[in-house]
Amino acid sequence: MIFHYREPSGKTLFSIGAINMTIKQGEILFIVGGNGSGKSTLLKLLIGLYYPATGSLYVDDDQIDQTNYQSYRELFSIIFTDFQLFDRLYGLRDIDEQRLKSLLRLMELDKKTEFIDGKFTNVDLSTGQKKRLAFIAAVLENKPVYIFDEVAADQDPQFRQYFYEVILQDLKKQGKTIIAVTHDDKYFHTADRVLKMEEGRLVNYKATPK
Repeated sequence: MIFHYREPSGKTLFSIGAINMTIKQGEILFIVGGNGSGKSTLLKLLIGLYYPATGSLYVDDDQIDQTNYQSYRELFSIIFTDFQLFDRLYGLRDIDEQRLKSLLRLMELDKKTEFIDGKFTNVDLSTGQKKRLAFIAAVLENKPVYIFDEVAADQDPQFRQYFYEVILQDLKKQGKTIIAVTHDDKYFHTADRVLKMEEGRLVNYKATPK
């Protein structure tokens, strides 16, 4: 796939691609790269928010096109770095409140907010806490694929370790596919693969010798 950001005049400002990648069900894939390398653009292409200028997405052997993009997007639960947090779980029906309470305890948020009468009592949280609450909402959606863009950033070291070594592994055991943008090289071993974006191109990641 290839994608271009263009000026109204048609001049290309930035491109990513050609991207040729296969994501396997149930794998944990980390994507790394510097600012402006194209990581977020790649994610938006993968989930169908952006349309490729050339090339196509496939699920197994089924090509994704204008007729099925909407159903394709329903495969994903996503947390971008610029996510919006609401006091209600919009779009979710039949919420398992016992599981929600359990997740609040797991995310160490049960002393910060409660879920009463269909909404959270407090969303005035720190950045790290907001990301954890967004994570709870994502898990409750119970989609096949999770997209996490720097979700572990702004967390304390203890919770960060728990996120990579326990939470992500539990999702994998449930058969979920996880694609995460991260810079936490200390935990790269918890992924099945690590790929790197460089100037809009996807390359194999090579660890820097220590």
